[in-house]
Amino acid sequence: MDKNDKIVSVVRCEDYGRIRAYEAVKRSIELLGGIGQFVSPGQKVFLKFNMLQGSAPETCIATHPDVVYAVARLLKEHGCKVVMGDSPGSGLPYTKAVLKKGYAVSGYQDVSEELGIPLNYDTSYEGVMAPSGRLMKRFSVIKPAVEADAIVNVSKAKTHSLTNLSGAAKNMFGVIPGLEKPMYHANFRNADDFSRVIIDLNEVVRPKLQVMDAIMGMEGDGPHSGTPRKIGAVLASGDYSAIDVAAARLMSIDPRKASTIRAAVERGYLKEDFSDVTVVGDDLESLIVKDYKGPSTFEGLSAATADHDSKLTRVASMVKEMALRPRIQKSRCVGCMKCMRSCPVKAIAVVNKKPSIDYKKCIRCYCCHEMCDDHAITLERSLRGKVMLKVMNIRGR
Repeated sequence: MDKNDKIVSVVRCEDYGRIRAYEAVKRSIELLGGIGQFVSPGQKVFLKFNMLQGSAPETCIATHPDVVYAVARLLKEHGCKVVMGDSPGSGLPYTKAVLKKGYAVSGYQDVSEELGIPLNYDTSYEGVMAPSGRLMKRFSVIKPAVEADAIVNVSKAKTHSLTNLSGAAKNMFGVIPGLEKPMYHANFRNADDFSRVIIDLNEVVRPKLQVMDAIMGMEGDGPHSGTPRKIGAVLASGDYSAIDVAAARLMSIDPRKASTIRAAVERGYLKEDFSDVTVVGDDLESLIVKDYKGPSTFEGLSAATADHDSKLTRVASMVKEMALRPRIQKSRCVGCMKCMRSCPVKAIAVVNKKPSIDYKKCIRCYCCHEMCDDHAITLERSLRGKVMLKVMNIRGR
């Protein structure tokens, strides 16, 4: 089996547990030809999980530590020199103290101690050229990803308020150092352009192996404020776009409506009908969660409108009222101002010791909503936006 083929293995895994996850991950990689198809003994491997900002495993915000344990153990048994890590979400600085707290809360510190595999605390980064990039020709990339002989991407199956799906491709945004992330949202303000940048980034760092934790996913307003939802599977692939197509199907998301997948199709990395994606292992159809809840930012769209989501995104950027906008619930807000620090266009200011949003500046990237630990930011559509969306849906029929 060619590791460059768009083959995705799907293995049923009903629950977590170190041994159960290890056996499922091992089988998923064996279905692709084995770990040796992707890495070699003695190689420096950066195992990149999805930490976001550090959250307890049961919240399903981060890659579950049992899945991280499984992949790390397989790499160690193969003779690789493994370092594990991630950079935090856009509301946090990239510092050793932030990393230490995030690793501990998410359960990765325990994995590190059990396996004797180090976590990354090097907070330096380097500029990496992207000569084939369409929108970006240079990225700042954290040091362990730059120095690795191979990157293994261990992502989480989640929804995303901007891109619809947060899977393998989106997870690599975590190699951008913490507080640099908002700049990308500021420069690439709609889902399609942002996703094109994500594809540029994936083509630069080129992960060798993809493993996805879809035992428990997140539905609703992911990647931070959604709700845990059981899927019951572990996925693996050598291709980030192929594994995202399979994940989207498991989550009842039309792959065409996930902007990172759409960007891969646009680039020619996937066929428009996804006929080049082959699924092996357990029956994917039997694992599909048919009532999986998508982000509220994608609700209420007619089929005709949603099929032309790229056009809708451009319209929404001109007529902001049509898009959901973040609204601060003052009664829940603790005044931490993480939302203000994460805003790429400085649309949030302090008024009477509480954050206040300037909607004229707000670009609807939802970074503030994503980073609020206290769920004090909701996503709501203005009255004018509701009327405009209703008119668009009528015309789209």
